[in-house]
Amino acid sequence: MGNDDILRKLVYTAKELKILKSISQIANTTDNIDVIINKIIRVILREFDIGMVFFILKEEGEIKIKNLDESRPLHPAFQELISIIGEDTINDASPILVKESKPGTRLRHFGITSFASVPLMIYTGAIGAIILMARNRSFTSTTLRLLSAIANQTASSIEHIWLKRKVSEKEKKITKLYSKLYDKEARKAIMDALTGLFNRRYFVELMDSESKKGKQLCLIMLDIDFFKSYNDTFGHVEGDHLLRNIGQLIQTKLKNVKACRYGGEEFAFILETNIEEAIKTAELFRRAVETLYPEKAKRQVTVSLGVGQRKKGENVETFTKRVDSALYKAKESGRNQVQIAK
Repeated sequence: MGNDDILRKLVYTAKELKILKSISQIANTTDNIDVIINKIIRVILREFDIGMVFFILKEEGEIKIKNLDESRPLHPAFQELISIIGEDTINDASPILVKESKPGTRLRHFGITSFASVPLMIYTGAIGAIILMARNRSFTSTTLRLLSAIANQTASSIEHIWLKRKVSEKEKKITKLYSKLYDKEARKAIMDALTGLFNRRYFVELMDSESKKGKQLCLIMLDIDFFKSYNDTFGHVEGDHLLRNIGQLIQTKLKNVKACRYGGEEFAFILETNIEEAIKTAELFRRAVETLYPEKAKRQVTVSLGVGQRKKGENVETFTKRVDSALYKAKESGRNQVQIAK
């Protein structure tokens, strides 16, 4: 090999390394594939001193010209020609070099004398192509080798971004799944499974939290009248149905209340209101329960209720006991009524 050949080879190698370094730097600045493609095209335009570079990418089975300038659309027939060249390159997974196009061909129709197309190759196959087109010049095998090196570097960068996206999507799905599971378990921890209302433990914590905010709170406590008899007569399954129906009725009829299944057939509601409005709410619900028969209950069902307003500085335990006493007074006084806590 002569000195001139060695020199040309060294110049070519230096040029290749310079271009590949530029592409690597571009890929490290962003994960936006369109931005990377446009920057790489500018490098190619500069280094090859040509005016036409087309970047083809296969996405979801569709061939797309990624750097198509929508403000300066290509002639549909020319765009189709580029897509065909890109598709052939991708399908064959090998470079195409036309040093000089023949007269009468579609290439010559658009003034293209020479083109080079190389595939973007990753482990699973070709994902796209880079196409150079020229007028009044001819591409060589040296051009093809350099373009192939650029394509390999570019394909590696795109694959890396795609893999990062897949990992990110999987992480998001896993996070979402864990969040759902956490929410489900957290909900289980505070909810009564049968009625869909808060459970007693959480309700007590909630009432304590609300009372510490200094809000005007009223408490309604109710008990289903003769529930044991209902259970004994119709069985525990029907008893559970009745409890579930009471829970649904609470959620349907009572707005702006925090309700719980306090225990067994006993329920409780917190209301941010005065005692007069709380009494009205209790009466409203007492009458609503009566409408369960004969729709959902096996026989006439009634409830007894105690209502009270929290006194200034009163702790939750004392407040609850006062209202609970009013509830039992309602039961002792004949049931199916509302009693006010003293």
